[in-house]
Amino acid sequence: MKKSVLLLILILSGLKVQAQHMDIEAMMRDRKLKVNGGINANAMFYNSNMDQDREPLIYTLTGNLNFSYMTFSMPFSYTLTNQGDAFNYNVPFDFNRFSLTPKYKWIKAYIGDNAMSFSEYTLNGHPFRGLGVELTPRGAFKFSAMGGRLLKAVEGNDSIGLPAVYERYGYGTKIGYEKEKYKIEAIGFYAEDKKNSVKKPTDVVPMSNYVGSLKLSTTLIKNVNFEAEYAVSVLEDYTPFFKEDSSGIKDYVKSKTYNKAFNTRINYTLGKANFGLVYENVDPTYRTFGAMYFNNDLENIGLTFSSPFFKDRLAIATQLGYQRDNLNGKKSQTSVRLVGSINASVKVSEKLNVTGSYSNFSATVNRRLNQFDYINMPDMVPADTLDYQQLSQTGNVNVNYVFGKNKNQNLNFNYSIAGQANKQGGIIRRGQASRVQNYNLAHSINFPSIQAGLNTSLNYTSNTTGLLDNEAYGGSVSVSKKFFENKFNTSFGTLYNQTTGSNSAKNGVFGLKLNMNYILLEKHNLSLYGIQMFRKTTGKENINDLTINFNYSYGF
Repeated sequence: MKKSVLLLILILSGLKVQAQHMDIEAMMRDRKLKVNGGINANAMFYNSNMDQDREPLIYTLTGNLNFSYMTFSMPFSYTLTNQGDAFNYNVPFDFNRFSLTPKYKWIKAYIGDNAMSFSEYTLNGHPFRGLGVELTPRGAFKFSAMGGRLLKAVEGNDSIGLPAVYERYGYGTKIGYEKEKYKIEAIGFYAEDKKNSVKKPTDVVPMSNYVGSLKLSTTLIKNVNFEAEYAVSVLEDYTPFFKEDSSGIKDYVKSKTYNKAFNTRINYTLGKANFGLVYENVDPTYRTFGAMYFNNDLENIGLTFSSPFFKDRLAIATQLGYQRDNLNGKKSQTSVRLVGSINASVKVSEKLNVTGSYSNFSATVNRRLNQFDYINMPDMVPADTLDYQQLSQTGNVNVNYVFGKNKNQNLNFNYSIAGQANKQGGIIRRGQASRVQNYNLAHSINFPSIQAGLNTSLNYTSNTTGLLDNEAYGGSVSVSKKFFENKFNTSFGTLYNQTTGSNSAKNGVFGLKLNMNYILLEKHNLSLYGIQMFRKTTGKENINDLTINFNYSYGF
């Protein structure tokens, strides 16, 4: 009996379950038990005449089964693959998840594995296993709360560079007061590591985190929207040590750091034009355990403008930004970034559309030298070390033209350019600049009477990197055809590309592609995709590789 129960638990733990909603207020409308779901089988075969590291056959079987009664639903899903044993490390998250979110009027609960967001600087989408609630009555007050496990414990592995992770629990609340023209929110969040959850922590210590935030948004002034958030985060480290008495009991030394974060956004609307101002300031060591990833040590100022012109035929959007780090002046160097961009689209006619974009990025690094730098390197030139700039520019133009009978033909031209240069001491030295240009011309024509189509394209790329130049050119042709009242779709194509460089080496690639898809009895979908590539490089052995992918899906 115990073995049967254990087997049942293992089977259920291998199922991934998705979040669903349950509206108790509407449960009495439909009392029928419904069962639906589906399966999907995918197999990929790869073969090459060269030594290959990848598996020749990879298969994946996935499925889902959903029981629903009234407005309650419980879906299950699973995944089986021969690649499942390839992972030899642990992560502090569960891939198997169960989640239920029942709802009644203005009351909504989160049960199991979920994610909630209070604000950018507090709880921001971090997954947790536990309980949560949102209360949104018709009045001015709103309330949210959560509590549960944020991370599970993982023992460190020095051989693969995997650090240990303590088991972590988090709790948070948000209280809001909302009126027609303004809204105020107060947020509190606390997270703490379980100190004895890791047996051998080599490079990490348990920590705790308190975060408090106040948010305000208002439209009290006509056509002006104002938003602001101010947050304070307290990080507490627990460094373990052993007492010198005979007991040898381990104790912890606590240390605290206080950090703040602030941002504000102002948007002004004048007719169809929109003007924006963004300011953000985040302390160098600001962190919140309620976010998976967080940027700190930055001051960011941004200006935005967007507006249509000429009866909405022309649309322009621009942005100008300034960002710097090393706010407390403790780093040996300071980085300053300037970003400017403009996007425009023109509707010349019903058939012709033109879009374009340009962006300019400049990053400046100023190094703080001290007297020991000059002593150790007497030949150092300050101008070469104090000022370093990285410049980059990108541009893109796209022209799209639709023509032919019933607009069955399309001609598209795209040009893009990207350049980058490193400036040191005010000089761009030889080999410190690069530029990439790409041209692409594509044409497509459809023949509705015979359910067929023809697609062709040409491309050319010029690449200059440092002291090396190379170019690539090629094209592709493909034909598509539908059969059996559009239930069977097929396409066949070929492609060719050749690359030449400064070293006189040539690389050529020729490929054949085949794609088929068939729908059987409206519920069964079978597809087959294959590509054969022939690669030829000057002075090297030719490489031939074949990839075939088969997929079957069924839904009920």
